[in-house]
Amino acid sequence: MVSRLKYNILIIFIGIAANFALTFLVLLFKIPFLFMDSIGTILTAVILGPMCGAFVGIITNIITSVTIDYINLHFAIVNVLIGLMAGLIARKYDFTKISVSLISGVIIAVVSGVISTPISIVLANGVSTGTVDTYIKALINSGKSIVISTTIGTLSAAFIDKIVSCLLVTIALKKVYFFRMNKEN
Repeated sequence: MVSRLKYNILIIFIGIAANFALTFLVLLFKIPFLFMDSIGTILTAVILGPMCGAFVGIITNIITSVTIDYINLHFAIVNVLIGLMAGLIARKYDFTKISVSLISGVIIAVVSGVISTPISIVLANGVSTGTVDTYIKALINSGKSIVISTTIGTLSAAFIDKIVSCLLVTIALKKVYFFRMNKEN
């Protein structure tokens, strides 16, 4: 049997590794409207709680700011808030239920999108290293303002990404016994 401390450390490591690996794959394969930079944050928050989720979020953004693009450091607050929200939701509701997962994805998308948009506008002229940048640039080129273009693009991607992330976490919780061990101890 794995000790509680070892289990927690392993879940945190899995969360950080999942965030980094999936972010890298989305960028490598240029998958539109996905970031996948917070699925490990959500998973960790649901299993270990909001503070552990927030920790995974901030560490992920520090690592991606060094390895992928410095702009990711500015979005660390978003990943921290995602961890806090997912963890608080999971304390009150059963995240293995699809309905909880969907509603959580929507809530997390709205909050993360609203916070990400001004960061993106102020620090990156509306675009960063995300795969949604092509869409945002197309909106700007069509005559829409940077604020409107970034808001539409960021919120669209946030809804898709966060709902998919929450659903994948729900599936992982149901299918991977290791992720349920915390609840059984």
